[in-house]
Amino acid sequence: MSLQTAPVEQDQTVAHFDAVVVGAGFSGLYMVHRLRDELGLSVRGYEAANGVGGTWYWNRYPGAQTDSLHSVYQFTFSPAISAEWTFSSRYPSQGEVLEYLNFVADRLDLRSSFQFGSRVAGASFDEKANHWTIEIENGETVTAQFLITGVGLLSAPNRPDFPGLDSFRGDVLHSAVWPTDGVDLSGKRVALIGTGSTGIQILPQIAGDAAHVTVLQRTPNYVVPAHNRRLTDEEKDAFRAEREQIARRVRKHPFAMDFTSKGLNALEVDADTRHAVYEEAWNKGGFYFLFETFDDLQIDEAANETACEFIRAKIREIVKDPQTAETLTPRNYPYGAKRPPAGTHYYETFNRPNVDLVDLRKTPIVEITPDGVRTEAGDHSVDVIIMATGFDASTGSLTRIDIRGRDGQRLADRWAEGPITNLGFNTSGFPNLLMITGPLSPFANIPTCIEETSDWIVNCIKHLREHNYTHIESNPAAEQAWADHVTEIANMIVTGKGEAVNTWFAGANIAGKSNAINVYFGGANAYFAKIRETAAEGYTGFSMR
Repeated sequence: MSLQTAPVEQDQTVAHFDAVVVGAGFSGLYMVHRLRDELGLSVRGYEAANGVGGTWYWNRYPGAQTDSLHSVYQFTFSPAISAEWTFSSRYPSQGEVLEYLNFVADRLDLRSSFQFGSRVAGASFDEKANHWTIEIENGETVTAQFLITGVGLLSAPNRPDFPGLDSFRGDVLHSAVWPTDGVDLSGKRVALIGTGSTGIQILPQIAGDAAHVTVLQRTPNYVVPAHNRRLTDEEKDAFRAEREQIARRVRKHPFAMDFTSKGLNALEVDADTRHAVYEEAWNKGGFYFLFETFDDLQIDEAANETACEFIRAKIREIVKDPQTAETLTPRNYPYGAKRPPAGTHYYETFNRPNVDLVDLRKTPIVEITPDGVRTEAGDHSVDVIIMATGFDASTGSLTRIDIRGRDGQRLADRWAEGPITNLGFNTSGFPNLLMITGPLSPFANIPTCIEETSDWIVNCIKHLREHNYTHIESNPAAEQAWADHVTEIANMIVTGKGEAVNTWFAGANIAGKSNAINVYFGGANAYFAKIRETAAEGYTGFSMR
């Protein structure tokens, strides 16, 4: 079906599209498919990388894999695609996810609508002409009525500017821009900076090859085992038979995953029962520990502490050196306040004689020297520095583009005190800028969130066209109400207040960034219901004209 485009004034020497989509990961692929193949719009996608994949194109570091189970980390919109693809492992590797996204792109002939190796440098809204002017780093300029961003929640690498970094004589690598042809660390002395989800995946993979690994840790993490393995043929058959039911269930789960609550509270059972429940979840691995143990972990500090102490005991049990175990033991923040990581032999790796741990809270990094890393306690001579230092989450991938709305206002300035959006889709002053999983939307199983938010955007554009509207823009009062609600919810749960906000969820990992909650903790299921309700009521909270 092709919808009529409202007439706009435009420079005939510049290519014009109904929509420009930024990014060719899960978000960009799905959005281009729906706009082009279902609404019949003219669409151009721009991708900085030389191929599809988004975060899975760039993050090729050793050990990279999903932390969501295979059964939910995929598209659900196409029965044909679902029938033709099955992942091989419980937690698909980076390579297999990238292979999957290439399969989807080929299956739907999406590459023809993208321009690769083309990073969007800036975009400005021309209210008179009623379009966005988009500038590419190579000098190309195009215009579009709608600018739709699918740039990802975690895609703007955080590179700490350590003094002396340029003087280092070895190789400096960032996990989020890993060389496409890999890195040979055999016999090398390696400094691994960062022990978040990425560093936890990297360490066990490199320790066997490197001559020595020095792990520089600022904050220890609560790491549960992933227990990744290849799927059996029976498990693959079972998934194929149940995939439609799984797709329905994930949309009813607070984190868009396929877990079933036990209906228990940690403080309402005896100690033996509590330990048995935790042990069962530990042996299952991954998010089972968070979602199939006790319902009060995120709302009761005392209940959460029982989970923390169980993990602390596991660390003491696994790590042989008591001082190393203590340094690896997280305290003073609840389980779930940081992104809950899953590891493969992470704690066991610290028993290797060629792995050392440095506590940066006691001895911070002073500078990078030509020969390695200098902390307050002394020098660590290395050949390679790996920065697993995370991302400027949620907002960074947007504010690093020079996006200017009405009257030339910069998006980065608009969000200087923290992001403000209406349901994550739009910010007032930036008409027709629509964000897929934008700031203040849920941090949950990403493919499901992408499908739900993309569907809302596509249906919204369809509504605009059918009513001959040319603009959509958030109402300031409505977006402020949503921002206040996001903060209110964060303050209600254990994992969103106090010491818990000292995380990337609130921008605390980026020097100079305003400390403000940038994701919605109220549940993906509640959010999905809210955006559907908003659409059913004619997109309340948004102005159309």
